[in-house]
Amino acid sequence: MKTILAGALACAACSAQSVTLVNSGSTNTAGFQIVVDPSGKAEYTPQQRGHAAGPTEAPKTIRKTIPKSLATSLYAGVNAARPLSSLPAAGGCMKSASFGTRLTIQFGDETSPDLSCGDGGNAKMQALIRDANAVVKIFHGE
Repeated sequence: MKTILAGALACAACSAQSVTLVNSGSTNTAGFQIVVDPSGKAEYTPQQRGHAAGPTEAPKTIRKTIPKSLATSLYAGVNAARPLSSLPAAGGCMKSASFGTRLTIQFGDETSPDLSCGDGGNAKMQALIRDANAVVKIFHGE
């Protein structure tokens, strides 16, 4: 029995996944993704944008460590909100085709609704929005 339990725990650790924040970008704004692991190690990668004038440099990944408390809160929020597709999408979130961006959380094969549309009064969405914005702020310095 102990061997079976230890094996199950080991398999659970093998399937550990990272939380990924994805900003879609728009025609006028480059998007990005931030991959956060449970320890707080995070990688920010901007989307490569082509220009009519010719090729551009490959985007440079920026690595930082976010506070462990923020990483723990982000993971707890994602796990509490699963499946992410069951979260309510805020209705009436109109965006410009040229300037509108989407901010979502991906975890495995799950994707949240657009966090930039508000929480719709849902506490789980509110927690995800708070933590996602805190992570983005660390990289954007806003």
